Amino acid sequence: MKTFIAFFDVLGFKEFIYNNDLTEAKRLFNHLLRDSQTAISGEKYIKINSGMIVPDLKNQKVNCLHVSDSIIFWTNTDSEEDFKELVEVCYSFYWRSLQATFPLRGCLTYGEIDFNPSTIKNDNGIDFYNYSLIGKGLVDAYIKSDNIEYAGCILDELAIEKVSDSLINDLIYDQKICMYKVPYKNGENYEHVFRPIKGDHNDVSFRNTAQSIKGLFTYASKTELTNMPESVKKKMNNTIDFISFFRETDRDLKNPNKK
Repeated sequence: MKTFIAFFDVLGFKEFIYNNDLTEAKRLFNHLLRDSQTAISGEKYIKINSGMIVPDLKNQKVNCLHVSDSIIFWTNTDSEEDFKELVEVCYSFYWRSLQATFPLRGCLTYGEIDFNPSTIKNDNGIDFYNYSLIGKGLVDAYIKSDNIEYAGCILDELAIEKVSDSLINDLIYDQKICMYKVPYKNGENYEHVFRPIKGDHNDVSFRNTAQSIKGLFTYASKTELTNMPESVKKKMNNTIDFISFFRETDRDLKNPNKK
């Protein structure tokens, strides 16, 4: 089927796995599962006992698949309503992860995918798992996200072309997306990207966020800034440059189409 699909992967995942024991890796990885579940729940929660609140998935409208450090979201149709649902998921997942979990890069696009999961159990208690998601849509999302040189998520033109221009403008007015000169491995290009915040940063909040971004790139991977590979340091600095882009955003931006 042809649908809207978003692919995210974790920057520095190899270092994260090598530099943490399994117990710590599982603890931190559970934060990523929490963020994806929160996003697909529409940021709604349910209390399961007196001391625990978890994302409420009973009204989930976007599919989600975790495979190692890859997180894939997709819709069941290519309607504008499903597109908006996926945008909300990507926006929530991106900003939450950027604040406290892992640096991610991603791409929301449109294309063909196929998913028919199955499990075969034998008499020895051994399982054969098939959770293969295939299709040009997934490949396009992976290739485009893999080329990004900062922790960010782009909204691909293939997806934009499938919805109305007024909807894209509404997303800009709602401060979910914006135009930004995205750094790629082979140059720069203006793209629609997901915003990390609504409103703007003053100098103090920018400083605090920049420090947080540095921590995001070093904490989970247990890598000191002085020992960080130049390729990773470049992505980190590009991410801070992206945050700096919002130091002058108009916090009172109004949509003339809404009362």
